[in-house]
Amino acid sequence: MPTVECHLITCNDEDILPWTLKHYATFCSRIVVHDAFSCDQTRNIARRFGAQLVDLVDDGDINDRILSHIKDTAWIGTKADWVICVDCDELVYFPGDTRITLARALEQGIAVVKPRGFEMFSESWPKGNGHDQIYDHIKMGAPDDKWYAKPALFTPHLVAEMRYSPGAHSCRYKRKGFDDWLESGTEPNTQDPVYMLHYKHIGPIERIARVYDEKLARLSTTNKVNGWGNFEPGLKHAQDKRNAILSRLMRVVE
Repeated sequence: MPTVECHLITCNDEDILPWTLKHYATFCSRIVVHDAFSCDQTRNIARRFGAQLVDLVDDGDINDRILSHIKDTAWIGTKADWVICVDCDELVYFPGDTRITLARALEQGIAVVKPRGFEMFSESWPKGNGHDQIYDHIKMGAPDDKWYAKPALFTPHLVAEMRYSPGAHSCRYKRKGFDDWLESGTEPNTQDPVYMLHYKHIGPIERIARVYDEKLARLSTTNKVNGWGNFEPGLKHAQDKRNAILSRLMRVVE
């Protein structure tokens, strides 16, 4: 099995974090949780799952410049075959055999994987039994390769430097031994499919609206000046997103 190291960014994510950690624990040999001093159970959950907990040093605000820097550098020096850098509600998912998919991608010489992106959807929050995965319950979603096909999976064997854009929707990178910067999406597709499942729009719309409002209240001056993030009222943004998702809803996970 190719080794995989996962870096998760969290802040008050006690509801989704157990699902996220349960997923990545199935194939990652190391999970690092970069936490922005959560005041709920996020940090205790990370410890319970055996993840390494690292303080995300910021001023308490959402600053995408800082978050991008973490994803650009946290993996440097790793011996893992693959690295995943994601937010807490983002799951890199392999519809086929994970081992075979990753091994074949290494054989293909792919440095940065461009997955297919999906915004997953459910009107109710999943109730697990401790052994199931969130995609055992929530299988429907809307395809979105513009915002959610994030290049979150790459191999440090071939990548010398990473430069993620705000929100990590794209990246620039240098392959080892070369000076030119490349754009994500320039690599060939993997022989086997790789998905990015985004689990933000699950549960009652009031919950989703509250999450948006909480993030809006935490946006840093840097984000506001640069227009990074959502600036609409949470309920309006959640309803607009839900309408768009429902118009394209399809079966994603078999």
